[in-house]
Amino acid sequence: MHPDIEKLIELQELETRIRHATGRLARLPREIAAMEERLGASRSLLDRQEAELDRIAAERRQLEGEIQIIEERISKYRSQLSDVKTNEQYKALLHEIDYHGERIGKMEDEILVNMEKEEDLREERLLLERQLQKETAQVGREKQAVRKEIEETRIELDRRQREAGALIALIDPEIYGTYRKIATVRKGVALARAAEENCQGCHVRIRPSVLGQVMGGKQIVYCDSCARILYWQPDASPVSK
Repeated sequence: MHPDIEKLIELQELETRIRHATGRLARLPREIAAMEERLGASRSLLDRQEAELDRIAAERRQLEGEIQIIEERISKYRSQLSDVKTNEQYKALLHEIDYHGERIGKMEDEILVNMEKEEDLREERLLLERQLQKETAQVGREKQAVRKEIEETRIELDRRQREAGALIALIDPEIYGTYRKIATVRKGVALARAAEENCQGCHVRIRPSVLGQVMGGKQIVYCDSCARILYWQPDASPVSK
């Protein structure tokens, strides 16, 4: 095998791993953001429940205040019953007492309904708080694992890039330039294994004369179809996809 081909195969494998590590580094922060968003949704629901509890409590206080005012009014009407002079006035006061008594009854019913809502909501909120605590702990562990992976991936990426740089320095500049041009248009895969008389990059049949040159390993040979650099390595799995 041509010595630069051996180096280019190794370089392509390194660059494949570099692309994988780079892509992983780009995705990992988004995973953390998704975890935060998941927690944020639960926190927002808790906030909405808290606001609803405050609203219910305020409404209950308002109703209780109105009931107190009406009860004072009813007490005043009752104190006036002994002072009225006519049946009409007496009936009018009784009517007012009954009317406001009914108002109090309706308000007390509203208070009971609100209290039931408040109790149900507090139970839901307690369950959600417990769930959020578990989620927060779980997300904390997941984030810690992701941050560790980020650090490890950065170390791996730095090592791979240094290895690639050292390898590039050993390759003939003209051959490396050709490799880089092909890699740019072929999504990073500039070399393809010749196997079963086909280019494993594009799966097009290789002419016998070209295949003989590839197997000879004395020169750089290109696929007539995809222009990738061909190499012969019968016992290896294909590098390109």
